[in-house]
Amino acid sequence: MARKNLGDAFGGKVTTLEEQRAIWRDALHDDAIWEGPTFEIPVAMIGFEAVSRFMEFLLSVVPRFSTKPVAVYPTADRDTTIVESSGGGDTVDGGRYTQRYFTLITMKNGHAFRMREYVNPFQTYKSFGKERWERVIGEIAAKHNRPWPASQPPDPILLPPLR
Repeated sequence: MARKNLGDAFGGKVTTLEEQRAIWRDALHDDAIWEGPTFEIPVAMIGFEAVSRFMEFLLSVVPRFSTKPVAVYPTADRDTTIVESSGGGDTVDGGRYTQRYFTLITMKNGHAFRMREYVNPFQTYKSFGKERWERVIGEIAAKHNRPWPASQPPDPILLPPLR
């Protein structure tokens, strides 16, 4: 079977939970970082295990999650692209998650190395529940985040949490 990549994740195809798991297992770099700087408590998942657990949380709430690209913007760094997309799916709670994404993606050796995702956090809180989102994200970060890898430069703009 061919290795999955981010094209499979952002292809606009509705996938099963197992298909999404396979995509992220194959697509993530060992030093992967997923950042969500627009949340009330900014999110940073550091390392393959933490990012994988984050994706698993997303998929546990939205099992048939899919995204569809709107546009792809190149940057001066040939390994970094900005992807504008829309996505979501039905939630296990009987609701619907709908989101618009601007994701800065840096690839390394064919894997997603760093993903900085700008979203509307209120859409996330509405579908996941703000308390559940913050609790689970905090648990994942506390248990699975690795120290910031030397292979990754730190974010030059750090915003403090709003509370």
